[in-house]
Amino acid sequence: MNIFGFLAPLLGWIMEWIYRFIPNYGWTMILFTLLARLLMFPLSIKQQKSTARMSAFQPMMQEIQKKYANDKQRQNEEMMKLQQDAGFSMTAGCLPMVINMFVIFGVIEVVYRPLQYVLLVSKDVINEMVTLANETLGTSLDAAHYTVQNALINLVKQNPETFSDLLGDKLDSVVNFNFTFFGIDLSQVPSEVGFFSVAIIIPVLSVLTMILVNVVTMNMSGQQMSGSMKFLPWAMSIMFGFITFTVPVGFSLYYTASNVFALAQSIVLKKMYNPEKIKQQVQEEIEAKRAERKKKKQVKVVAADGAEVVKDVSQAELDRIRLERARQMEDERYKDE
Repeated sequence: MNIFGFLAPLLGWIMEWIYRFIPNYGWTMILFTLLARLLMFPLSIKQQKSTARMSAFQPMMQEIQKKYANDKQRQNEEMMKLQQDAGFSMTAGCLPMVINMFVIFGVIEVVYRPLQYVLLVSKDVINEMVTLANETLGTSLDAAHYTVQNALINLVKQNPETFSDLLGDKLDSVVNFNFTFFGIDLSQVPSEVGFFSVAIIIPVLSVLTMILVNVVTMNMSGQQMSGSMKFLPWAMSIMFGFITFTVPVGFSLYYTASNVFALAQSIVLKKMYNPEKIKQQVQEEIEAKRAERKKKKQVKVVAADGAEVVKDVSQAELDRIRLERARQMEDERYKDE
């Protein structure tokens, strides 16, 4: 198992449960995708809210970067000060993306090994099936290859009697496993069957829908990426586009469905947290905090002659007085060392 595919047993169990009610691999993938999106919706709400707030801070951050372009230390200090004053985090909203990435790798693992994760055939039996197929049917299967389980399912469909002893009561479920989705065999790998195969339709759709998701979500987020970040979504599209042509079509169907649901989700989330409205709220919050920091407060301070006097100070001045007092106490504490 790929180390990033550790969710495969859980995802496979969910798919197996769905497949019991709708015995079609393609529709199982689509319903699984919808269920995953619904379960992650609360996290997506948090991410949208965070992204919308970040769009309000972007002009301020860009101003700091421009102003202190030649002083990285001061730039970092001003960035930290902005985060503290505004109360936002650069890493907020990353959790949904991380979880989604692990789900993707988990789904790839399931698509590689449906015999193990969906049909619940043990790895030992699968290895014996590979040996039996090579010895009896003259195949040259590699038990470690990522498409071997898809190939085994198709071999069992063609030669059920050969594998009946090994599979026992699971023989019928493997023989009847439905890989076909609107005439397309989801166990096929596009790069192996040729680019003129009908199986190429779904990988192409997955790439097109991902590009559409990138365009729509960036427009709806209100954020303007700069530098190399502008090209990150497109680099991801190219990477996953390559993956879809080298793995079984089942993954492309999952990814296409995921993109379609993501588009619908983006529209709903924008209505809930519109970046323009959030931007206005954030600006009002920042102004309120700045006004609070400028507001004078009465505090007692010790003058040079040791007398206590009452002064009107702002929050910034109060912070400075507290810092000086802390340093004095520290010096007093360790003066004899």
